[in-house]
Amino acid sequence: MGSVTQAGAGLFGVLSGVPAGPGEASVDLASLAGLPCELAISAITQALTTEDGDSDKIRVAMNHALVDALDGVDTFDPQCITDDVIVDTMIGYLTESIFLQMVMDSGKAWNKADTPAMAIRAETELRELIKVVVDKHMAPKLAGNVRALTRQQMAQVERQAIIDAWTEWEAYR
Repeated sequence: MGSVTQAGAGLFGVLSGVPAGPGEASVDLASLAGLPCELAISAITQALTTEDGDSDKIRVAMNHALVDALDGVDTFDPQCITDDVIVDTMIGYLTESIFLQMVMDSGKAWNKADTPAMAIRAETELRELIKVVVDKHMAPKLAGNVRALTRQQMAQVERQAIIDAWTEWEAYR
């Protein structure tokens, strides 16, 4: 999930105002001011998603996280990117990325549910479990001044949260 953490670090950098290094994707949030929030989210997601095997998963996870974190914001304003929005976005992004990867890895196992309702319930429970685990492992590391982290530090926080989530998932199954 290297491209997931790399894209996540890029998302963190854009939201927190950490300058992009050479070759790193970035978005000028000020240029999105005044746009409908959906269009701003789309522009951020498109700019930060590379075209590789994980691009669809990254795009979906990033969009999902930004929509949730900016819920209720109709017109995008960079001033709405508070520390809480950054933390919520990063936890949401990683939660959705891990969830999508686990669903992909389980393949046809989801088809073994007796009813569609059972499959939906299993997916919902898995997503909630992942959110709890990711939140438990990431939130303490992001508490305080989240903007003091570098992109590299955020990538490391993400990598450790992924390892922790997979470990707990293996124990849960």
